[in-house]
Amino acid sequence: MAEPLYTTVLQGLHVGGGWLAFGSAPIALLARKGSRRHIVAGRCFVLALTVGITAGLLLATIDRAVGLFFFGLLTLFLLGTGYLAPRIGRGSRSCYRWDRVLTAVGAIGSLGLIRSGVTGETSWWEGLSFGGLGLAIVLAHARWRGPRDPSRWQVEHLTSLLAAYTVGWSFILALYAGLQKATGLVVPALGVVAILWARRRFRGPATDRNRVAQALTGAA
Repeated sequence: MAEPLYTTVLQGLHVGGGWLAFGSAPIALLARKGSRRHIVAGRCFVLALTVGITAGLLLATIDRAVGLFFFGLLTLFLLGTGYLAPRIGRGSRSCYRWDRVLTAVGAIGSLGLIRSGVTGETSWWEGLSFGGLGLAIVLAHARWRGPRDPSRWQVEHLTSLLAAYTVGWSFILALYAGLQKATGLVVPALGVVAILWARRRFRGPATDRNRVAQALTGAA
């Protein structure tokens, strides 16, 4: 029986958005922070992954794929908080309120993944490793005071987006390389290393970070 047209469209948006985000992320990561190239590549990453996540959540709902639905919620949290961080760094309280909502979404997604791994709805290594990674980021991010601590915006920005990219790598390896076990064990470990490096590397002078925040949001 042929799939409904809307399912085919959603699958195309899910895969296409994911690949576009996957391709633009290295440009944003390697470009000079605050440069035009960084801003354009970063926006492309956010927009493409938003499309991919939205389509994926709808597909997971249609197929009743509980584990994938929680994966989508976790990725939505990571993407949204990473996007909002520069604006919060400039003092936006409305963005900070949305950040708190997304943090709650991330907690639901992370705990849901852990539960899926324990109950067997998702591979245990995927559920526990990605759920654990997400929950650790949620707890660390929840401590951020937003506009009252603007100098921390870049650390939160990079933590969230590197974690979102880690999730993207997991899907690429699992779906196209057949490396499910590597996806659940190796990719999260590499993601943790990259996140810890970024958190240590970008705890520089607050004035430098604030200039980059103004560059990122001023061109919006």
